[in-house]
Amino acid sequence: MSRRTRLLLLLLLVVVVNLGPLGSWWTQERLDRDGVSERVAASTEGMPEGQVVVALPPEVTDAVAPDDADGTEDQAADRAGLLARTATLEPAAYDDAVATGEVEVTWLEDDPATYRVEGEQGGTGLATLLVVNAGVLLLVAVVLLLRGRTRPELRMVATADVRRVPPGPLLERVEGNDYVVRGDVESLSEDELVLAVADRRVRVLLDGHANPASYQHSVEVRGTMIG
Repeated sequence: MSRRTRLLLLLLLVVVVNLGPLGSWWTQERLDRDGVSERVAASTEGMPEGQVVVALPPEVTDAVAPDDADGTEDQAADRAGLLARTATLEPAAYDDAVATGEVEVTWLEDDPATYRVEGEQGGTGLATLLVVNAGVLLLVAVVLLLRGRTRPELRMVATADVRRVPPGPLLERVEGNDYVVRGDVESLSEDELVLAVADRRVRVLLDGHANPASYQHSVEVRGTMIG
């Protein structure tokens, strides 16, 4: 797998991991900026510590469960069950709900089905995004560390100029210690470069030969393997 492909896969992983948290974070931002808030009844009767039953505002219930006058009794019962919902609150919000019998619900006026119960546990914020991305970076670091330990490095002295080629790893013995190597440039300096060749690294000593390539380019070089 080429370095370019690995980078694309890493980028895809970061995007996939962040889709959920970013979507939730953006929803919270919209509610903070454009939300309409209303205090509604909240009951703690028969509920465990920290939980309340919230009577949702009509605007919200009409959005999540539209009233169907021609609906069956079962459908009406299902809708009735959506008129209130259980919420687990943060301690301060729970104490306020116990004292006042109310909680605050915020929803979007143009999309009332998007709402939140203020003080409810489990919100996704910037801290959650940072934790998620830190986990991804830690995973990548572990993979790179293990990969570095398991990929043996070979050393070769070039006997011809380096040339650009299409991507595709190759480590082919021509004769004796004479090899043709094709891979992606991982690092380079004035007198050497390191190629990623499938699951190996090959350090090529240029020995005065030309190198027209730069970082991440796919190249081919012929030379003598010395270790």
